[in-house]
Amino acid sequence: MFGKIIDMNNTDAFINFSDGTTIDVSIGRLPRNSKTGDTVDLNVGNLTNMLNNKMLDLF
Repeated sequence: MFGKIIDMNNTDAFINFSDGTTIDVSIGRLPRNSKTGDTVDLNVGNLTNMLNNKMLDLF
């Protein structure tokens, strides 16, 4: 599934898909030299840490 990188840091990236789903993935799963704004193709069948337009309370 194709998604757009909306934010990333040294370890993780947030990918937003056209259906509104946002996922947090390790940058190791992304193509080399990926950056914010790039469109990437990911197999989302086995990804965890799915976010679906919900605010997370981390505390």
